[in-house]
Amino acid sequence: MLLSWVADYPVTSALFVVVLFCLLQAYVFKKDFFSPLTIYCFSQCITLAISYLQIDAHMSEFKPLTWMVWILGLAAFSTGCFVTRLVAKSRALPVSIAEPTPMRSYSWKLHLVLSFVVFVVFLAGVVKIIAVAGNLIAFTESPSRWMSREVDYGFFPILFSSGPLCVLLFGVAAFKKYNDITWIRRTAKIMVFVTIVVNLLAYPNRTSLFFNLGFLMILMNYLYKRISPIIILLAMIIAITTFVAISNLRNQYGSRDIENKAMTALIMLPYKYVANNYWNLDYALNPPVDREYHPHTYGIDFVSGIFEYLRFPASFKNTFHWDDPFNERIQKENGLNTVNYLWDVYKDFFLPGVLLFPLLCGIGLSVLHLKLCRPFTPRQILFYTYFIYFVGWWFFTSGYKQGMYCMWGVFLYLVTTICMKNEKREPLAPECLPADAPLEGEVECERDGKEDVAR
Repeated sequence: MLLSWVADYPVTSALFVVVLFCLLQAYVFKKDFFSPLTIYCFSQCITLAISYLQIDAHMSEFKPLTWMVWILGLAAFSTGCFVTRLVAKSRALPVSIAEPTPMRSYSWKLHLVLSFVVFVVFLAGVVKIIAVAGNLIAFTESPSRWMSREVDYGFFPILFSSGPLCVLLFGVAAFKKYNDITWIRRTAKIMVFVTIVVNLLAYPNRTSLFFNLGFLMILMNYLYKRISPIIILLAMIIAITTFVAISNLRNQYGSRDIENKAMTALIMLPYKYVANNYWNLDYALNPPVDREYHPHTYGIDFVSGIFEYLRFPASFKNTFHWDDPFNERIQKENGLNTVNYLWDVYKDFFLPGVLLFPLLCGIGLSVLHLKLCRPFTPRQILFYTYFIYFVGWWFFTSGYKQGMYCMWGVFLYLVTTICMKNEKREPLAPECLPADAPLEGEVECERDGKEDVAR
């Protein structure tokens, strides 16, 4: 039975082996499951493995160019992670995650105040929803209607979509190991719960829910207790069993009655949600001859998220007929338009971009991960949580091309900068630093008041 299934789904089987290895190495060797390399391999392999079950006809076999792009991205990111970790070990730097400790040089009171500022901004967006829909969307008669593109909320989606940013800011202050001020910690916990509930009732979309739960899970892993890979493994086994059962439904239900069609539509929805990102990737890289090929942007569109609200990126898109971040023109099935991040990198920089962008991301995230191996600041844990979530979400969309997510990053930097207390430290005299002083760690200089022997 098992061998027969492996023979029928060789690509899925091979990818699931990688997924199992990611979980087992975290369990056996006590590695951090949320490290950059593990998250990248796990998220990319498990989603592609599910997609390659090919339950839907739109999920065809990958073309050679698609495999080249996907494997090159994986290899480049892995290389960046390996090289950075090897350099750290060669310099005798710590590579194991440190226990969280409260920071005396950080103002949690001010952090809480600024978190409430973001929450008020979020509530302003919720008020706009109530003004347009007449109620919170979850309590309306037709929620799908008020979440469709036909309803114009103006610029307010930027506000009511900022719930996950509130959860991230309140969440980092909600753990005892990292924040020893009881009343702030309790307030933060309440606000995390309130924000998630209001977010779901006001605009109940999957993206916000996944953001909220993902941020909390990562913060919990570093600030409370390491999440056991066994829990992740059990959840994965349930998911695999479900998807394998779905692949046999055609044989179990041969009739074409209404109930069968409804059941088929219900079970196909989660599969399409994952798989369309990969069949669109293959479709975009290998377009049919009777369809217009999306023009390459030569790196100009790469920074469109940063300047989105300055208007001129829209001018470029309109002039050159480029897609927005949701890639409407490369959808293989109407209504399913999301695609793996590799397409955005490829259309910006061709194959060199597919090599360099994941490589640089692997290096940058690994450096940030190594910062967590020593007493880390709120800025470091917030940014790592923020970025590593997007690495896990790269199979779905390129967040860096959406202006709202760029604004979140800027606000995280501002909050942590404002809340960091200035501590006056006496600078070390230049003559106390040896020429070969290491870049990392503290250099201790002893002054005995004696003249240099050479003098």
